[in-house]
Amino acid sequence: MEGAADTARRQRHSQRWQALVQGAGLQGLSDWQIEPVGAASQLLRPPATLTAAQAAEWKARLAARPEVAWVEEDVREPLQQAIVPNDPWFEGASGQWWLQAVSGSNSLPLADRRRGVPGAQSAWRQTTGRNQDVVAVLDTGVTAHPDLSSQRLLPGYDFVSDWDTRLSRGFANDGDGRDADPSDPGDWVSAEDQALDPARYGSCPLSTSSWHGTGVVGVVAAATHNSLGVAGLTWQGRVLPVRVAGKCGASVRDIIDGMRWAAGLAVCQRWAQPQDPGSGCAAWLPLNPTPARVVNISFGGPAACHAEYQAAVDELWQRGVVVVAAAGNQHADPARPANCNKVLGVTALNRDGFKASYANFGPAVRLATVGGDDTGGTWGRLLADGGLLTLHNEGTQSPAAGSYGRLVGTSFAAPMASGTLALMLAVHPALSASELVEGLQLSARPHVGSRLMRACSAANPGRCLCTTQTCGAGILDTEQALSYARARAQGQAYQAPQWPWVELDTPELEQAVALGPDREPTAGTAPNPNSAAPASSGGGGIAGPALLLLGWALLFAGAPAQRPLRRG
Repeated sequence: MEGAADTARRQRHSQRWQALVQGAGLQGLSDWQIEPVGAASQLLRPPATLTAAQAAEWKARLAARPEVAWVEEDVREPLQQAIVPNDPWFEGASGQWWLQAVSGSNSLPLADRRRGVPGAQSAWRQTTGRNQDVVAVLDTGVTAHPDLSSQRLLPGYDFVSDWDTRLSRGFANDGDGRDADPSDPGDWVSAEDQALDPARYGSCPLSTSSWHGTGVVGVVAAATHNSLGVAGLTWQGRVLPVRVAGKCGASVRDIIDGMRWAAGLAVCQRWAQPQDPGSGCAAWLPLNPTPARVVNISFGGPAACHAEYQAAVDELWQRGVVVVAAAGNQHADPARPANCNKVLGVTALNRDGFKASYANFGPAVRLATVGGDDTGGTWGRLLADGGLLTLHNEGTQSPAAGSYGRLVGTSFAAPMASGTLALMLAVHPALSASELVEGLQLSARPHVGSRLMRACSAANPGRCLCTTQTCGAGILDTEQALSYARARAQGQAYQAPQWPWVELDTPELEQAVALGPDREPTAGTAPNPNSAAPASSGGGGIAGPALLLLGWALLFAGAPAQRPLRRG
């Protein structure tokens, strides 16, 4: 029932309206229909359609009245349609599900569930990137591919230094040492290699060429919306290929120099007097003219972070450069450099959001996202997701025709984060390194839960439930990471959504749990460097120095027994 105060307020409102009708100087306002909107606004509906000029005149005169706080047209907002690139293998459950929108429920088959994906397709409504943003990919180099735009592939550099000109062989495998050609000549190791040079290749596993760098580059920046093949995370951002790995892996010296060069720092090739580091640099490498803000390292070694790695990471961090590294694939502690301070270590999830069977985990991991789940482990045949469809090459040794492959490993989870960082920079280029990492972590979705699956631990290292102590802040969400960047660009605080609780109790999971543990318990220590990695999996071994002198930070080359690069 209306009280006296309500009656008085209604009368005052009516008087203000009459004053507006009489004072607007526009005939016919009293014939308009008036409808309430919100708490105190009115929708004015004219008796006939107005021309654009009439609408502008009405709006201006009404806005000029002292009784009116604001005037806006009632327009129809279009639906936010999903952006679907025309790359033929993008859509569908068998296509690039890892780039599609987050969706699915326990009632759907695994192929239609995407609870662990970063939701790149939804993020593309905000930006598809810009060509000023550079991601450096430190890897095996890159091969030519029809689905990789030469305009977005910057001139990189080859840092693989091991080449014996007298014997015409070495880990570089390209006829020389360091040079300006970051092409991947292949990293195969044959029985003939081992027979000819057992000291160099004897400890390396026999393998065909991995084309590892091409796959990583494809995740970040495969040519998108070009009616060919597959899509990449950023449509406009550019990739700087930095070759640091050849046959049998990569040396720490080459990786450190590659990191620094990618960030735009000066790198000395040799001293004026080889026995005296105080003699000055006799030969400098050419400076990188297109420094990267993001450095992706999709491999790692089975050891703790040491001072040389940390010094390089700190140097890049001070320049605003974020190093993103794969956690590794030995279902154990995170590999180096993912375990270094200030490095964004990324582990791999299944498309449903739980940790992939092979993926490393632990407190050093900062974030998690899909990396594909293979058929390894006890539960593989029930829960494997087919891997990530991206660029590959048909060659078994030397490069052949560009192709596509389904790849699995933390190697391919890491560039998900790197590509997202490039998109964040497209929204707000002034973000610092700490803000970029903070944005990924604050915007991450919570890890999924389950009544059936156990948490990740040394006693349960296979497929398992992630926590913030084992798999980082949460599940990478590209759309929300861009919302964080936009909020910072506008000087506002980012507010994360109230995420719904996701509980995984699917028929496949019930069957899997009944089979017993996915993998046997481990000691939770550094993985065995000679352990086999899953097929096409990522984050593998690199060579460590024979000696590192604290303070001098000098690397002493020992016997050339380099650890194998873990495929994927």
